[in-house]
Amino acid sequence: MENQEEIFSKFVEESLTKEQQEQKESDLLIEKGFVFNIGKREIHIKPLYFGTITQANKYAVDLKINILSDDNTSVFKEVNRNVEPLMKFIAVCILHDYWKIKLFSGLLAKYLKWKLSPQIALKITLAILQMYDIANFITSIRLIGQTTITNPKETSLVDGKVPVSNPSMEL
Repeated sequence: MENQEEIFSKFVEESLTKEQQEQKESDLLIEKGFVFNIGKREIHIKPLYFGTITQANKYAVDLKINILSDDNTSVFKEVNRNVEPLMKFIAVCILHDYWKIKLFSGLLAKYLKWKLSPQIALKITLAILQMYDIANFITSIRLIGQTTITNPKETSLVDGKVPVSNPSMEL
């Protein structure tokens, strides 16, 4: 019986489109976080909360790459300017707690600076940014903005076809 269930699950996985697979992976990343290795150490970045995101954004805003000329000196200057904020951004997401961030983010950022390659740092950063789940955040803010207590409005369902009446207005 288990063989049939395994065969069915494999069939379902294979029949998913690429977009559906990416969405499934994205949802799993947002729910579970991810793990990566630095040498012999295994580091887990847990799902992000608003507090962690706001602390990490302090360093993400400092990431500015501006290459003005073709010579290598401007490239090296930009790398030098962006390494510290990038490592602190990753460190904040690893620590994931207000007091740990306040106490240990600088120390962890220095450790990461000497242990992460640019390629690994980029992959970690992209995974963290995907964990931000910006699309759902923006959607929830839009819905909250439309729903007010003092001035209720008539809203529509998600498909936008059928209006939903507001019970507070039907007296």
